[in-house]
Amino acid sequence: MNIAVPSRTASPPVSRLLLAIVLAAFLAPSNARAGDLVRVVRAKLSAGDLLSGEAAVEEYKKKTGVDPEYLDAVGWLARGAEMLGRSEKAARYATELRQAIPEEKPDLLIPYGAAIEVEARLKRAADGRGAALRLLEGELLKARDTALRSRIQKNINLISLEGEMAPQLGNGDDPGSPAPNLTSLRGQPVLLFFWAQWCGDCKAEAAPLARILRKYEAGGLTLIAPTRLYGSGADGKPATPREEKDQMRKVWQESYPGLEKVSTPVDTETMVRYGASATPTLVLIDRKGRVRLYTPTRMSESELSRRIDEVMAEKP
Repeated sequence: MNIAVPSRTASPPVSRLLLAIVLAAFLAPSNARAGDLVRVVRAKLSAGDLLSGEAAVEEYKKKTGVDPEYLDAVGWLARGAEMLGRSEKAARYATELRQAIPEEKPDLLIPYGAAIEVEARLKRAADGRGAALRLLEGELLKARDTALRSRIQKNINLISLEGEMAPQLGNGDDPGSPAPNLTSLRGQPVLLFFWAQWCGDCKAEAAPLARILRKYEAGGLTLIAPTRLYGSGADGKPATPREEKDQMRKVWQESYPGLEKVSTPVDTETMVRYGASATPTLVLIDRKGRVRLYTPTRMSESELSRRIDEVMAEKP
């Protein structure tokens, strides 16, 4: 597949420190366990060192050939090159992935998703927002795996969700209190916190979220924490849906003090609809039901509070 590349292949000048901060956030540790090559590549990209990452991948290929670890590393090179403004390299790596993985395969979902993600970003830079959305929406129609669908939807949401009416939450099971309907909450701000019971970054948000809820609850802020079944329970061991929901309830009560009464609906399609392929994902909805903030990463308490203040100050 040929990928359109923007005529400008370098990003605007930015300090090395700022670039390192951006890449460090972008390349934060994922939930999946990466192999040695991927860890090396991600470390190099976090430092803005694309060339060293490329050298490591090239040497690995000479010794080992093309295998899932190699393709996963190429996926990281594609994303890193795009973030660093090296569009031609990003396009080349995405094309290599497309040729090696022409269709969705269970053991190659991460690099397959990386190719789609990079293609969409390059398409947006070259041809505009609409072209990128059409590409992503076409890929979403073909995708079968839940994590892949969530990842594609995340990229759609990053382009288009803010300013739109918030999608309704599904009527999934809830191991805690009943999930409220977003329509019934019209007139008051809503903060959605998408999480997973095994997610360390989610647990790190517990204390800030508890403080935010205490600060804004009297003003009408509602916090809802949707999640989904991943098929694992305590210590990452395989679990039945009932066992996993029991583990969710236990983790929420033990690891999220001050949030015990927050609704935690369990619904896969809600997670997909909001593109919660990364946890935590935060979504702020204003009094009119429109999405004002969509971020598939952690946020500082001060920045989240600032955004909530803006919404709280607006009239219903």
